[in-house]
Amino acid sequence: MLAGLGVLALATGCGAAPGTGAVTGAADNWLAAARAHDAATLCRLLTPAAQESAVTGSQTCPQAVADMKLPGDGPAGHVEVWSDRAQVKTRADTLFLTKVAGGWRVSAAGCTARQGRPYDCEVSG
Repeated sequence: MLAGLGVLALATGCGAAPGTGAVTGAADNWLAAARAHDAATLCRLLTPAAQESAVTGSQTCPQAVADMKLPGDGPAGHVEVWSDRAQVKTRADTLFLTKVAGGWRVSAAGCTARQGRPYDCEVSG
């Protein structure tokens, strides 16, 4: 009987952490759009602030994002969620997401870690 409970406890503890499914789904959508070089979809997946920060001059968001080097290597790997903020690591990127009305959106992408300093990101907002 105790062995069966141990197996049950192990089986129920092996899933994704609570609240990470929607974050992982949003990150996977982003990664698929990046692999497909689908700038319009990438812009729709950005937070409004990140959309604004991506645009310079008279460019539209899709034009600006098309010029960025945004890796689509995936799937989503390690996920951490803190209330309405999240971080998703992939083989070649670190994504930051924010929960907004309508779900999770990417607030920063194309990010690389810098020792002792904030991440350097292609797009952030």
